[in-house]
Formats: sequence, C-alpha cells, structure tokens
Amino acid sequence: MNLKDYQYFKKLSELKNFSDTANFFGVSQPTITYSLKRLEDGCGLSLVKRKSYANSLSLTYAGEQLLMHINRILQENDLISVDMERIKREKIMMGWPPIITNYVIPKVFDALRDENLLSAIEPISDGSKELLDKLRNGEIDLSFLGTTVLPQENHLDYQLLKEHHFKFIASTEKDISHIKTVEQLFEEDFISLDERSVHSQVLRRLTEHYNVTPKTMFQTDDYKLMLNLVQANKGISFITETAFQNVPGIQVIDVNIQLPSFYILFVYRHNMIGNGTLGKLMHIFKSVYKK
Repeated sequence: MNLKDYQYFKKLSELKNFSDTANFFGVSQPTITYSLKRLEDGCGLSLVKRKSYANSLSLTYAGEQLLMHINRILQENDLISVDMERIKREKIMMGWPPIITNYVIPKVFDALRDENLLSAIEPISDGSKELLDKLRNGEIDLSFLGTTVLPQENHLDYQLLKEHHFKFIASTEKDISHIKTVEQLFEEDFISLDERSVHSQVLRRLTEHYNVTPKTMFQTDDYKLMLNLVQANKGISFITETAFQNVPGIQVIDVNIQLPSFYILFVYRHNMIGNGTLGKLMHIFKSVYKK
C-alpha cells in the first residue's frame, strides 16, 4: 500500500486533470501518470476515462469504488496522530450543542459527579452539523447531536438517547383558537432560529412542501432568546420539544402537519480506544436512558 499513490489519486479525482494534480503536489506530470499506472496494474482494471479536451478525465466504476476505500484509508491515516495526541490529553473533548446539552446534562450530572468526571470534560459548544464534522476529523472525541436523520457512516457509532418531536409554539397569552390550517399558521409572525440550525432546515422543507412562506420578523442563534420572545408574546416559533420542556408560559399550536422526528444522540468514532476516564464517560451516556 502506497499512501502517496492514494493521495495522488484522490486529488486527481477532484481536479480531473493530470497537470493540475502535479502542480498541487509540486511534482512532475509523469509522477502522477506512473502513480495511476501502479494503481491500475495492482487492481487489474482501468480506473479513469481520459477525455479528449484539456487533459481532463472521469473515474470509471472501478475508480469510483477504489476512491471510496481510499477516502476511508486516508481519513484513518490522518486520525493516527490525532488519536495519539488525544491519549496524551487529560481532558476529553466533547461536543455540546446548546439545546441538547441543556436537556441531557442535568439528567447525567449526578452520575458524572459521583465518578469525578465533571472536570474531565472539555465542552465544545457548537451546532450539531459543525460538531459532526469535528467528530469526523478528530477535533473532538465524543458529542451529543440533534438530528432528523440517524448516522449511516460505518466509522461512527451512536446511542439513541431520546426521540423528540418538532412543535409550533406560542405564548400562553396568545389566543390560538383561530389557527386551524397550515395557511393560517404561516400568517403569524415568526421568531426563528438562524439558517445554520436543523430547525431552519426542517422549516424550509415544510414551507416548500406546503407552498407557504413564513413571516419571519426576527432570527437568532440563541434559542433561549427565542423562547423569551415567544413567552413575551412577540411572535410564534418552531422548535423541538427538547428546548422548552418545563419552560412556563409556552403552549403548543396543534396543526395537522407531518413533521420528522428529532433524534437526540450520543455519537463517537467506531474505532476509538480510550483510557478508563473515556470508558466511564461512554458508559454513563450510553446507559443512563435505559433506566
């Protein structure tokens, strides 16, 4: 196995040009050509289809299949030094998306305290999408995630902590008796979470499906601010029930709309081996919701 050949092939598949790939690595074009020939000889198959213009190419079926394996191999190679540094660290880098963290941590706080693990965690606060990327590339070790789709990646394992649902919400001071249809719902003033949030993405899919447009008067990345504004009857909103459990002054608007589930997950890399501290943390987060 020649990692350099794999790196050349991956970049060649992206740039689709021998000269550009050679320039990227600072090598001669024959170096890329011979590297490809070694891979094709090893596979006994053609991996690229050369095009007649601009020294361009596309991957064959065999090339696409090889690329899938190469991506996995190179990712694991990149994670070797990351994991060695992780083992040297005293702290466990853990992703804490705000809504999920405020829901989960109170439920496991006593268990973490009893095992003297509260000081072992270095919280990394960000959105679930951003934290998933950080988990993939080894920037963090574990993470809570909120998602509408369960992970399908072989190198990630997860524990489903809870399945919640999205809701349309309003202040208990607001009369919602007139809101019976989707159209009437979207005539209301909306206070929404910003475009990066899964809530915004789900809401966008809903508006496209029902051909309606929300009257968004204010957007924020702070879900607590959004809840405060809804409580104060400044507008209605759309959010997972995770965020407003036990929050007074909020009522749910019941309209017949098909909504996806909101999955609360504990996620980690499949091949990650840790010390006793990491093992205890994983045990607590994987077992607490079985009770």
